[in-house]
Amino acid sequence: MKDLHRAVDAMHHPHQYSDLELERANEAIQQSPLQQFYKEYYKNLYKRILECKRKNRHVAEEVGYFGG
Repeated sequence: MKDLHRAVDAMHHPHQYSDLELERANEAIQQSPLQQFYKEYYKNLYKRILECKRKNRHVAEEVGYFGG
């Protein structure tokens, strides 16, 4: 992603973006002129997003996912 604003938006609304777009957003943020504090914040946020997606995929595969 070339636009830093869109990269930050992707990190705050991950459900609206594909995994590839999120990966590119993380790369764009890490290569941006942002201060190191913000780069660390978004790197950790990206890790949490991936962890959440991984957990949700696991839960979605189980029978009775929506309580049925």
